[in-house]
Amino acid sequence: MLSVGKTLNARPGQGNRECSLEDGAATYFSMVGGLLGNKALHLLRGGVMNFAGFLADQCRSRSVATALSVALCLGVLSGCSGPSEQQEQVLRIVARGVAGDRWIATLPKAGPLAMRWVPPTRFVMGSPLQEQGRLVDEPQHLVQLTSGFLIAETELTQGQWLALMETNSSPIQGMDLPVTQVSWEQAREFCRRLTLQQKDEGHLPKGWVWDLPTEAQWELACRAGSPAAYAGELDSLAWHAGNSGGKVHPVGQREANGLGIRDMHGNVAEWCVTWFFSYPTNIPVFVDPLGPIWSFAPTYRGGGFKSAPAACRSAARAAGVPGEVPNETLGFRLALRFRRETM
Repeated sequence: MLSVGKTLNARPGQGNRECSLEDGAATYFSMVGGLLGNKALHLLRGGVMNFAGFLADQCRSRSVATALSVALCLGVLSGCSGPSEQQEQVLRIVARGVAGDRWIATLPKAGPLAMRWVPPTRFVMGSPLQEQGRLVDEPQHLVQLTSGFLIAETELTQGQWLALMETNSSPIQGMDLPVTQVSWEQAREFCRRLTLQQKDEGHLPKGWVWDLPTEAQWELACRAGSPAAYAGELDSLAWHAGNSGGKVHPVGQREANGLGIRDMHGNVAEWCVTWFFSYPTNIPVFVDPLGPIWSFAPTYRGGGFKSAPAACRSAARAAGVPGEVPNETLGFRLALRFRRETM
């Protein structure tokens, strides 16, 4: 079982403080601010954080990550309020590198959004031949993700959706219910708007974007270290056809997996950014799979409240037309990850 880390909050003064050197860093920046002025101090902090974020994302060694964590505490983490507070929280999560670390983001007009850190790793993607309900498009293969990412603890709610979007097409409405009947293009437009807004407000470290998870990122987060068909006992983890009563449920009611993430199995299926493609079986390790630039349809994962248990498996795959509004069992969850190109 993966150990779950501590909680960091995007708002100053909340949650656990992760670094014993932070008080010293606050004093350090107070002194520098007195010499340089607040404007110069803000520019210094921003430049250091952007460089540190890039280095932290590239770290492959725990010792390097630990050294970077100390460097961040000494030179970056002042603990002061302002537009860079969320940047600091993200970079601190990256530097710690602890699977399941919890970070509380603040969405505009929608309040807090809990995120969980998934560090870079290798894992076996797909399903074994003997897995019940397995389909032919799930051959097992070794995948390496070279960058970690943050993924939402729950599916995006209708309340969070309406903070940025004009209409809510969900047939059963409620602010704590997952948003549904959202096309892939609409889901990506939400991510694009959120990214642009938080960049303009100075809340995102350079190179980080909100988006849908890739298919590999989604499966890694869903498995939470488990090679089995589900990350635990299905009825405890998921709303599916056998226990949902034929209706969608508020997010976060089922048990969390080993990373602290909820509703990966069932309730509503979730769009991934990756277009559907056949898994490779002729290479030793598939590194950072993004899929093709375009294929017949993007993928979605996890199954929904009307799905049979087999469709809720960690390895189960499905695909849908990107611009077509799907049915009431399809929504999405947010991911925050480092990406050099802009949206």
